[in-house]
Amino acid sequence: MRLFIAAALPEEHLKYMRLAKAIINENSSKVSLTKDDNLHLTLHFLGDVSAGKCEQLISSLSNFEIPSLSCFTSSIEGYGNFSRDDGRLIYAKLAVTKNLFQLQAALGKTFTDLGLEVSCRRFKPHVTLARRTELNAPWQEVLEKLPLSGGSYYFPAIHLFQSEFSGKGMLYNPLFSFVS
Repeated sequence: MRLFIAAALPEEHLKYMRLAKAIINENSSKVSLTKDDNLHLTLHFLGDVSAGKCEQLISSLSNFEIPSLSCFTSSIEGYGNFSRDDGRLIYAKLAVTKNLFQLQAALGKTFTDLGLEVSCRRFKPHVTLARRTELNAPWQEVLEKLPLSGGSYYFPAIHLFQSEFSGKGMLYNPLFSFVS
């Protein structure tokens, strides 16, 4: 099973990200936009995990102490992009509370203790909006059109997802959730 743990986004962020995706689409000759249902903030990508290890993971998460989700807030602070062989990847940058960084680190330790591999790269809170993008306008012009959120909002849930390839793109099935 291909697994990752991610924070669901507040509706206020989704509203701005849908608008940003429309602007990116209007200014691109080629683009693969992230489906609205798949927008999330990845805390850890776990990769392929056996069914037995997945059961251990869910059991461990069910005993994991998490404060109220209202402690974990974010705002959209900007946008970024980088070039890849197949075009640009465009993302929204999130400013998050210190509590979310601490949660991300604590989850990482839990996963490592279970024998799962966890990335040692520094956590950079972002949400991927588009892949394989070829812009019609310079990035700076597009960037100036992209909206920023007017406030800071809390994440409504944190999910352990199983991701599966399908004929309709990636499908994310929640296996375990922390909800407010």
